[in-house]
Amino acid sequence: MYALTALMHSLRGACNGIYISGGLLNRYGGLNEVAVQVLLGRLKVCKGSRRGLALVIIDDLPILSNLGTNDADCFIDHKCSELIACNATMPEYPQFVIDVSLWRRHTKGELRSLIIQLMQSLRELRRYLWDGNLTVTGIDQDFMDILRKFAGNINTTARFLRSIPPSYLKSAVMLDPYGDVELTEDIIKSTNVFIIGGISDSEVIRKGETFELYKSLGLHELNIPRVKLTLRGVLTGVPERINKLVSIILMVKYSGYNLEDAVIANQSKADKINRLNRELSMLRNIDSGTLGNLLTWLGLIPWDSKVMSALRRYGLLSSN
Repeated sequence: MYALTALMHSLRGACNGIYISGGLLNRYGGLNEVAVQVLLGRLKVCKGSRRGLALVIIDDLPILSNLGTNDADCFIDHKCSELIACNATMPEYPQFVIDVSLWRRHTKGELRSLIIQLMQSLRELRRYLWDGNLTVTGIDQDFMDILRKFAGNINTTARFLRSIPPSYLKSAVMLDPYGDVELTEDIIKSTNVFIIGGISDSEVIRKGETFELYKSLGLHELNIPRVKLTLRGVLTGVPERINKLVSIILMVKYSGYNLEDAVIANQSKADKINRLNRELSMLRNIDSGTLGNLLTWLGLIPWDSKVMSALRRYGLLSSN
């Protein structure tokens, strides 16, 4: 919640409390997301009395919303008659660099999927940091035209560059499912820049393209580590979507999740079923306790139709 903390810190002395309507919280997704919109200039901090329920106190400033008896002398809205200046400073790092240099290889459907993943990555960052912690590299004018066609005119401070700034490579790793170093919580917490290949393989298998991108960017010459994200040492069941990778790293870095729990929290239903099938195929004797533990670990319920289908495949459930 760095954007919210930075905003509240900048308002100390100007306000004794901030009111945010439930409508704004619902529209933008949460407190940090509303703060990001203030930093982007879409929302304003206004002088004016409001009453509400205290949700949280940051830097001795209560944040109010909805009905309540607490008083605030400032509020956030799209327009106001008396504007409060705020000069919040956000950290430059961590940076999430998504390099789309190979975008021309994608089918139209994959390119659309890639752009959706970029926008969803931005949404994930707004939950914890803000747009300035995202950099998209490898772009050209054609890519920007397609991005605007799919996503419209984006109000963002995310950077769109042709190449990765050299300063980013002083403390960086590149995520690669076939990397030679396993990603750990220590690596996540000590790394400033996470480079992710802007590659979507929803229609065409693109095994090895991340390594090809790694070499084409010259990262091998700088000995930038290629790190792979696994779940108990195995790739099966690990989310592949760019925004999910961003979410996993953010959850470990800022929400106190361990890496395994963050991976499981971001799994799609298909990821969970794939891992279930893999685990069932590896077990020789499966008793009810082992099966129950496995389903609990993956957050699956036994009466789910996909789970039942997997259990039947391994003779653990009657076909009747």
